[in-house]
Amino acid sequence: MIILLKELDNMKSIIIFFLIIIVNSLHGQKVIHTSAPVNDFIIDNNSLIVATTNGVIYYYNLENNKLDHKINFDKTKDFAGDLFDTEIFKIVFINKVLIAVVRGENGFNDIYAINNKKKELLISGSEINSVVVDIAGSYDKMLLLGLLSNELIKYDIISKHQIYRKQISNYAFSAMCISDNGTNIFATDESGVVHKVQVDNGSLIKEYQGQNVDNVLCIDYSNGVIVCGGKDRRVAFYNTKSGSNSYLNTDKFITTIAISPSANAVVWYDTETNNLELYNTTTRLVTQLKGHTSMVNKIVFTSDKTLVSAGIDNKVIFWKLN
Repeated sequence: MIILLKELDNMKSIIIFFLIIIVNSLHGQKVIHTSAPVNDFIIDNNSLIVATTNGVIYYYNLENNKLDHKINFDKTKDFAGDLFDTEIFKIVFINKVLIAVVRGENGFNDIYAINNKKKELLISGSEINSVVVDIAGSYDKMLLLGLLSNELIKYDIISKHQIYRKQISNYAFSAMCISDNGTNIFATDESGVVHKVQVDNGSLIKEYQGQNVDNVLCIDYSNGVIVCGGKDRRVAFYNTKSGSNSYLNTDKFITTIAISPSANAVVWYDTETNNLELYNTTTRLVTQLKGHTSMVNKIVFTSDKTLVSAGIDNKVIFWKLN
């Protein structure tokens, strides 16, 4: 059973019960097997760039599905002085430079810039003095860092200086995403609130709340619609154009989510079955995407009819939707 709750005029609510109807199931059309669990990936024209837990960024050629080259990071010492793999958590392209969030020493994460197959330490974790949880690139080709302390940093990767560091809220940061035009950030945290922040100056523009009642773990945005999910087992919808808000009760933790370019479909990772659940926002029908065997860390729609997912089962799966 799934529950849809929709707010009306911010004054009263109506609850509608309906069954999840699994219309069919799909299997991935193409699978690239990686050498290590995947934390993040980027598709850049005909290249697939994969960030892994074993300290390697892999570059695959999507025309032949073969490994083109890779960037290795040296092992890092832990608090006891033992060496361990330098896990790569997040990657993003800014002005043709790949930016990576890499596990550093003393519990912090370092920021590296990779250009022409060469890596350079851009910002050390000790300099930031907080854990970098998420990153994004803005419309003006600046680096945005979301910190566990729920601060947002805007950083110029060319001049290598910090433009601002602003506090978003007093709750622990969870995740963020960028608006379609790159001018706003939607950030969320353990409070369940979504904060809209202006990229130019880091000012808080608006807050969306009421649909998640616990820690939000993932968020995405497209075509005026915010979707997010978390520990309350809800998938929340905030329509920034119409002002209508709603949520689905899925009975499962939501750790990874994505919304299609048209905002007509949402997909999330099912933590119980390892399937992806594809939800049609118009028909309210669900399609199961079967192929992963363990936790999925990232899902991206490449069009309304195609998406890509990857996780700790060492798979990057390409899906073609009906």
